[in-house]
Amino acid sequence: MKILLALQFWEGDKSQAMKLARLIADLEPRHSEAADFLFVSRFDCTHDEETVKHVSKKFNVHTYVNRQRGQLWPHGCNSLWFGTMDWVFSYGEAERIPPYKAVLTFEADCAPLMPNWISEISRAWDAAKVKVLGAYQPAPGPHINGNALFSGDKTFLKWISREVGGCTPHGGWDYVMASEFRRRGWSDCKLFRSWWNTVSVSEETFQQLGREGVAFFHGCKDNSLLEIVRRRFLG
Repeated sequence: MKILLALQFWEGDKSQAMKLARLIADLEPRHSEAADFLFVSRFDCTHDEETVKHVSKKFNVHTYVNRQRGQLWPHGCNSLWFGTMDWVFSYGEAERIPPYKAVLTFEADCAPLMPNWISEISRAWDAAKVKVLGAYQPAPGPHINGNALFSGDKTFLKWISREVGGCTPHGGWDYVMASEFRRRGWSDCKLFRSWWNTVSVSEETFQQLGREGVAFFHGCKDNSLLEIVRRRFLG
């Protein structure tokens, strides 16, 4: 079973999200047998058809314009995530997509840090045997940052989509839902790293992250890390 890479974006970070999507595709040596790709735009944002076409060279690609209409932080992020998971559940139930063992939900401020990052996080997922796998965060309270792997199990997806469906607009969904995720089974994973609101990442920091075995990074607010990874592995 594959992983579904679900990239969520809005007009404000669309440009960086498309650079990230193209980098992910370019890192793949051939058409991926380990993952499919889902572009999820906010309700008021269109898809970049040229990037979708580019990524389609390396992945089976789906696109979705979110129906939930939250805006601003954190309501906009919350709506995008719940809309994404609802799409996965609904299309899975209708057998319009294959079953996925896990869904990686991620945003424009992420970056893969090694060419084989998909196989690395896939093996980590298989070994962990949990419902949520990612970077543990102690503040503002214990939680797994939402740029993480979530189970593709139908019961888990139905719980998120049909029983929960959303959360308060006064906090980020990953923090608000933390106790429920922990109860169902979560685990910190050293392949993931999440830093709060990191303006830029230097070459030295990239090298250090590599020495620490980080495969997937979240938090870089500019294109610096994407450019470093592209230079390092693609020339």
